[in-house]
Amino acid sequence: MRLNVLLTAALVLTAKAAAQDNKARLWYTAPAALWTDALPVGNGRIGAMIFGNPVNERMQINEESVYSGGFRSRVNQNSLETLPEVRELLASGRVSEAEKLAKVGLTATPQSIRHYETLGEMVLEFDGTSKHDKNTYKRWLDLETAIAGVDFSVGSTKFHREMFSSYPDNVLVHHLTAEGGDSMLSFNIRVHRPYGGGNSASDMGYNKNGDTTYMVGGTQSLDPIKFATALTIKTDGNLRAIGEFLLVDNATVATAFFTAATSYRHDDPLAAVDETLSKAVNLGYEELRKRHLEDYQPLFEACRLELDSADSTGSDLPTNKRVNATQAGANDPGLVALQFEYGRYMLIASSREGTLPANLQGIWCAEFESAWGSKYTVNINLQMNYWPAEVTNLAGLHSQLFDLLDLMHKTGKEVAKNMYGASGWMSHHNTDLWGDTAPEDRYLPATYWTLSSAWLTTHILEHYWYSGDKAFLLSKIEILSDAIRFYLDTLQEYEVNGSKYLVTSPSVSPENTYKLPDGSSTSMAIGPACDFQILRELFNGFIDAVATVDSPPVEAEFIEKIKDTLAQLPPHHISTRYPGVLQEWIEDYQEAAPGHRHVSHLFALHPGTQIPPPDAPGHNETIWNAARSTLEYRLKNGGAGTGWSRAWTINWFARLLDAKALNDHIFQFFNVSVYPNLFDAHPPFQADGNWGFTSGVAEALIQSHMRSEDGVREVWLLPTLPSQWSSGKVTGLVARGGFVFDITWKDGKLASFKMKSRVGGQVDVRYGIGSNSSGKIENTSGGGGNFRLQETDVENKVAIETEKDNEYEFKVTWE
Repeated sequence: MRLNVLLTAALVLTAKAAAQDNKARLWYTAPAALWTDALPVGNGRIGAMIFGNPVNERMQINEESVYSGGFRSRVNQNSLETLPEVRELLASGRVSEAEKLAKVGLTATPQSIRHYETLGEMVLEFDGTSKHDKNTYKRWLDLETAIAGVDFSVGSTKFHREMFSSYPDNVLVHHLTAEGGDSMLSFNIRVHRPYGGGNSASDMGYNKNGDTTYMVGGTQSLDPIKFATALTIKTDGNLRAIGEFLLVDNATVATAFFTAATSYRHDDPLAAVDETLSKAVNLGYEELRKRHLEDYQPLFEACRLELDSADSTGSDLPTNKRVNATQAGANDPGLVALQFEYGRYMLIASSREGTLPANLQGIWCAEFESAWGSKYTVNINLQMNYWPAEVTNLAGLHSQLFDLLDLMHKTGKEVAKNMYGASGWMSHHNTDLWGDTAPEDRYLPATYWTLSSAWLTTHILEHYWYSGDKAFLLSKIEILSDAIRFYLDTLQEYEVNGSKYLVTSPSVSPENTYKLPDGSSTSMAIGPACDFQILRELFNGFIDAVATVDSPPVEAEFIEKIKDTLAQLPPHHISTRYPGVLQEWIEDYQEAAPGHRHVSHLFALHPGTQIPPPDAPGHNETIWNAARSTLEYRLKNGGAGTGWSRAWTINWFARLLDAKALNDHIFQFFNVSVYPNLFDAHPPFQADGNWGFTSGVAEALIQSHMRSEDGVREVWLLPTLPSQWSSGKVTGLVARGGFVFDITWKDGKLASFKMKSRVGGQVDVRYGIGSNSSGKIENTSGGGGNFRLQETDVENKVAIETEKDNEYEFKVTWE
């Protein structure tokens, strides 16, 4: 046992030494008072929020599949006969009647899908720590290791705790040591599921073998998801089990091993946790920690960001005070980099291969009835979760979304057939772990929207553009083509201002409202702008992707029908009621909420690729200016009031090449949209804003959604670089076409870049966007592939011929 203590001490010293120069670290000088002060760990399946109290420690715990119940087929039995009536009422302008009928005839039965729940809490009650020296207290989360910790002293005894959630071994590990002095570790620990007051929402808690406790139960449903948890401790002190508690005393080291399983994946969750826990204990703490780091660190290190500034302030402060200083006006680019890397950490912690996708709160949810059910909202939020996956070199984490689409494809076929009389598949604005695609609730501004399946399937195309993986594309052709078939079957002819178009009906512009002539507010509409923007992205992307594959399993007639439909979709309309802005609806309605958080009619700007910037192929100055005016109009009226909406705004300004506005909204994100633990504040907490922030910073540093007129991918380096990020370095950013970039800049100008080509082929690289200076590229890679300057009228642009898996290095000098 003495050897174990020495090994533990060595690990602690190594970790502390490494932390001295670690900028990717959140730290605090007091325990968490609120859940949004606590620090998250996770492995995609088990998540925990750590409060770090020296006396009464609390770790709120989640398991990815603890939802309120099993799958239900919920399509309203009268929806198929109701649908044409609703369409007719909308076409004749009787919108209120259409909405009234839809609320009874299209609403699912029951109206709600399953929601995500907390699993419970791990609570530790300590003896002998109440008089700890508060000046020695530190609570921290190391993003480079995905390990959280607590340090403090009682007299001359140093207490140290480490917590991590291991993906390779599916256990939550809590390691505790007491070093020096007279104090020892003495505590009790239990796992329970508190449900208001002294009530418990588990069925049973008990111990076995004197060293292991269990909690078993099920969610509150006629068809519950059953769960089981197991907790054991290894220590050099005394250990005993009483009821649902484990008691430790007279120890210098103790390690708690915890795991959980549910009936979603296991016929016998109890047997599953026994097997997992036994393997973890046999490995021991040091080996578990080693395996955890070997798994996690390659993912995290695949993309790193450093931002420097001569007048940077606040970087030596605890994280909460650092945020406060930024709110007071401090310039702290390092905090931007930390928030960027925190988003990547959160995605790794809540979305791993073989797990469910990250939900509305990632994997961390403290309630039984959480806001919006903490499930999958798919009219922006789930999509935003995965915006940084490809560009920040975490493409492997995108697969969980594709797994969910496989489920939705199956259930969505039934909904398309039984609700809309259509082929293919579709989904509405929410789904859950079962892939339920029937309408959720009766909220008119959101419930009856049918474009989520189209938007979600564009992620398949994005993964293909980034990876060039033709086998992947072919494996997803059916999901893509079936999504398209639904719209080909359901689009309706509609005439506006003498022009006939194919439009969606019924629909909404997600969660927004407009005014009828009588002044009343309404939501249901024909052909909102976002619908045809999303369809255009999907249809064109599908045609382009299929064209890259030899002998694709798609009939030529199908492609021709898509092209014919594309030609009949409405174009962008510019409002006359609100001069210069894009219309949100096909009719120029009066807006009821001009500062609304959703700006869905800017999908075409981002994440869509339909409004390229000046000097890019396909640029349309009128639409470009209208997109900017649309965003500015929304913001002028109080838009971007939620964290995720602010994050989307950052992405839009990145695409608009407006570095000042981008930096202003990054400042606003820290000013109003983050909690002390850097979680995004809707409020309440929604993880999508964290991932949208990371995406927005990436978009400021690299953009690759454009192609030249001959189809060559264009990559723009540092397109929207704020002056506050005067110097910096980023490694591992990925561009469409399979190009991985390391970029260095100084005094606001590109200094050098390294590029790896995963696929091969030509790429056009542009730099110095918005600069009046001319840069000169020097190839410093010492050969390896052809390199040539592109003869072009566009300054600061080069063409690089690449070979698969080759790396190329370049230095830039400026006149």
